Amino acid sequence: MKKVLLFGIFLFFQYGFSQTMLDKNDAVFKGVKIENLQDPKLDFINNAKISWDFSSLDLTNKTVSIEVVTIYDCFNRENASDFKETISVLNKENFTKQGSRDLIHVELMAKCLKWRVVLVENNQAKVSDWSYFSFLK
Repeated sequence: MKKVLLFGIFLFFQYGFSQTMLDKNDAVFKGVKIENLQDPKLDFINNAKISWDFSSLDLTNKTVSIEVVTIYDCFNRENASDFKETISVLNKENFTKQGSRDLIHVELMAKCLKWRVVLVENNQAKVSDWSYFSFLK
């Protein structure tokens, strides 16, 4: 009986708090761009500028956030597991429909990062696949 109860609790949390994938063709994902910026001091480093434009979208009852994770093991790209820190570039507290943020290599103290878009609608989270960016040329 205990096993059935534990299995039921597991299933409840598995389906009740699950995340679904955000399609790469979704307008929210397409509204986010990351581009290279030349570092003014180091010619072998690119900085990053992450920008978003959701001005043409109806985001009523939706929350959009952009998560950036700096990583140490860059050779694993998106599958990296050795993280430095997670930065919330855009979240509920600082949300604007248009904006950008510069991600400077020296400030982050990392060689690469991965980022994704999180869309919450009706308490259901949709996340994009991780995208990879390297500061090294």
